Amino acid sequence: MTRVGRWLASPSGRRRTWGAGAAAWGLLAEAAAEAHGRIPLWLDRPFSIAPGLGLDTDYASVAGLVVETSGLLHEAGLARGDVLAIVKAHNVDVIALAQAAARLGAVPALIAPEFDPDTIRALLDRLGGPLTVADDAAIIRHGLASPGLTRRLISVDGSAAGGTELDQYRGHRVPPAAPRADHELVALTHTSGTTGVPKLISHTGASLAGQSLVQVLGGRLLLGRRDVIATCLTTAHARTLSGLATVAALGLPHLAMVDPDPVSAGPLMARHRPTLIETFPNVFTRWEAFAEGPAAPLANVRIFLSTFDAAHPRTIHKMLASSRRRLPVYAQAYAQSETGAIALSFRFSRRHVGDARHVGWPILAFNRVRLVDPSTGAALRRPGRTGTIEVRGPGLFGGYRAEPGRTAEGWHDGWWRTGDLGSRRIDGAIRLQGRAVDAVAAIPDYLAWEDIVLERLEELDELVILDDPAGHPAVVATTRDNRPLDPDRWAEATADIPGLGHPRILRWDQLPTTATWKVRRPALRDQLFPTPRTAPATPPAPLGDDRLTQPGPQPTRLPRRL
Repeated sequence: MTRVGRWLASPSGRRRTWGAGAAAWGLLAEAAAEAHGRIPLWLDRPFSIAPGLGLDTDYASVAGLVVETSGLLHEAGLARGDVLAIVKAHNVDVIALAQAAARLGAVPALIAPEFDPDTIRALLDRLGGPLTVADDAAIIRHGLASPGLTRRLISVDGSAAGGTELDQYRGHRVPPAAPRADHELVALTHTSGTTGVPKLISHTGASLAGQSLVQVLGGRLLLGRRDVIATCLTTAHARTLSGLATVAALGLPHLAMVDPDPVSAGPLMARHRPTLIETFPNVFTRWEAFAEGPAAPLANVRIFLSTFDAAHPRTIHKMLASSRRRLPVYAQAYAQSETGAIALSFRFSRRHVGDARHVGWPILAFNRVRLVDPSTGAALRRPGRTGTIEVRGPGLFGGYRAEPGRTAEGWHDGWWRTGDLGSRRIDGAIRLQGRAVDAVAAIPDYLAWEDIVLERLEELDELVILDDPAGHPAVVATTRDNRPLDPDRWAEATADIPGLGHPRILRWDQLPTTATWKVRRPALRDQLFPTPRTAPATPPAPLGDDRLTQPGPQPTRLPRRL
């Protein structure tokens, strides 16, 4: 991390440059309201904990709700240092509940309700049976009222068996704020759980500030008072927590969506005409269907921001082409919940996107990245060599909750192991090749080939290449409006990828996805092939080898233009 980056992420640097965004995490909503007044906030779902606020509200009202809710939670028995588990449908009121807990000095733990009951129970057990806030749907589905699972169960929207209604605690005094210090644990989120029970990620005030750094500074440089921000993020995700500092610092009108369905998102964006949109790459892919429609909901956008995963070139092209601004930009942040943004890239051309697996430059995210051979741990210094990506930076998390051994395994000589494979270009940019656990033996650069096929077949919404139990490539696809896929068009589009048979066509809702709507490849593999996998007949090329293909019946080299 650069000296400038260290200063900007320090408490004194934040106070000078971030304004209200430098407040303690539990006080960010109040700081934003005090600094900027009634910042408009538009929702796609009403708050479960305050439906009377409606869909058109403001941050001053939300700040008041946070203060009031902190009183309710205090009366329910939540005290400084306690953990509050929040298990409810994605909505901005999840963040209001988390802020209310943090205002008391408690630690909110945000848990996505999509997990199966056994996973939810394992996470609650790892949290020590905490006081838990949930909605009736989660209480019933996961059996949260079971004896011993929680210290106390509170329902936000009803009176499910075993849950006490949150409204029962109204009318009591609100205690003074007592937020935790920067070096202390302030919140918990979780990983996607692609390889088992998700890991609980510990965030300190300093780590969340470090993850907010590039967003706050970018917003100050690129956005003005006439801009409108739109987001479509899941509210159990680390990015939603770090984004609060950005809102507090900038004080701009905000369309906060949690439903990526084009039927819901399209009309809202057509109404509010955002100038910056942030969501996950797979959501942008789903929005291709209305990007160039008659309502032109994206016409006013000048900054498209996707985070955590690499976007498909076709998606980047469609988004840029949908804007009527003179010079729109697609900003792509490669990130993980444990680190925040690792690298950042920008694309401006409406015609030629290039290889979207080039995810940018770490220095733009105030990070340092190195590549190592996973077998020896030796640094790979020559550009073009493939290895495991390791990172240092201001947003590194505080460890995995109740798993010190796993936390220690992730560190390597002071660098954090991301588990991703990639290479470095001669100009320092990082090229992402995929997760080590998702490797496809016959197609080492499987992510790039997915991009190529998606660009050739616009009727596809998503494409996933996996290993079958014998180590041969298998393909799963979803199509726009669930239409059948023409076998001849598929054969023509994949003629230069030997061994790639016709895909299995699924609906989008049949794909197992993470909190960022990214396909959980190991879970999808288990869904399709429940029997144990066998070792592939042809081992993959050794890491560090510059080749993209292997001997035998392998796909040809990637086309020059992706």
